[in-house]
Amino acid sequence: MTQDTVNISNDGNIEGKKHKNLSAHEKWQIFLETTAKDAPIGEILRHHGLYSADLTKIRKQVESGALQELGRKKYSKKPFSVPRDEYEKIKAELTAKEKALAQMSEEYLILKKRTD
Repeated sequence: MTQDTVNISNDGNIEGKKHKNLSAHEKWQIFLETTAKDAPIGEILRHHGLYSADLTKIRKQVESGALQELGRKKYSKKPFSVPRDEYEKIKAELTAKEKALAQMSEEYLILKKRTD
């Protein structure tokens, strides 16, 4: 996709330029092509109608995007908050279940002793 622009120089001459609007995917492909071993960078840039300054901008964009993505804490656990009354309710339920489990363990040991 190109966008035509018209520049008027100081002496009044009209100069037409074509400015490329590249998608992120196209920039990524150009970056990959130019980073290949022994890649003919000049040919690649001419093929895409770009200048070395454009490649420098693409490389900086790729670097900043990679650093931004790598810096994200995508898999970090987020703090979990629970209302105080719900916390107290769950805590009381856990205590009751622990007591019941301890009681059942005692009964199990008594029954085991009787069968031995």
